[in-house]
Amino acid sequence: MKKLFLISLCIVSITFLSLAQENWEFGVHYSNWGMGYFIVNPENDASDVFDAYDGPIEFETHGHNFGLSIRFFPGGKQGSFSVGFSYDRNYFNADISGSYSEEIENGTITKTGSGYVDLTPQSFNLDVRWEIMPSSKLHPYVGIGFGMGPQNGSIVFTTVTDTDVGGFITTETETEELTLKEAIRKIEREQEREQDEDYYMVDFFPIIYLNIGLRAELVKNFYLLGEVAIYDGFIARGGLAFRF
Repeated sequence: MKKLFLISLCIVSITFLSLAQENWEFGVHYSNWGMGYFIVNPENDASDVFDAYDGPIEFETHGHNFGLSIRFFPGGKQGSFSVGFSYDRNYFNADISGSYSEEIENGTITKTGSGYVDLTPQSFNLDVRWEIMPSSKLHPYVGIGFGMGPQNGSIVFTTVTDTDVGGFITTETETEELTLKEAIRKIEREQEREQDEDYYMVDFFPIIYLNIGLRAELVKNFYLLGEVAIYDGFIARGGLAFRF
């Protein structure tokens, strides 16, 4: 039994080493992105989260991430097709603002709202990629992938309400802070009341993307990569990779 195990281990090791020669690649990357990526059309849902606010809300979004990846090239260094797995640590921020005014008897009510969204989820992604002219030291590539991750983070919103009745103004300030999961639950309850039926939002964010990039071999088996990708937003990424 022991001899059989050693023979099997030897065969697996030889097979792995034969596959590993310039077929595997390890990489690191850094990205910046714009609108989208985590919540589907968040502007429509934001007013459902904050009960004290009745007006339209605008988002100014920005974010970045960094990650690690491992990639397998079945055809070796001259192969064009590869499969990759990556881990990303994401930092998504959005500034929230809005205003609302309503006429009342003998006066007006004016609301101004401001706040921010701070999300720091992790994501796990799987993609396939095709190198164009892989034997060239500088060549483009295209890929498609998908992934997912938990929706972790918080939302803070402050509403200032000025009530003007006959020239006498009173001001009230209310601040509400929710975790993203609490906000999702509030949206679900609000939508269920409006639609009179069950409404469900997932606790993870899905990712589907198409990317186009350029790859340059700086020295033997060491590469510099730059790419742009289209999610439900836009992302620009730079990275380094080592083939082994």
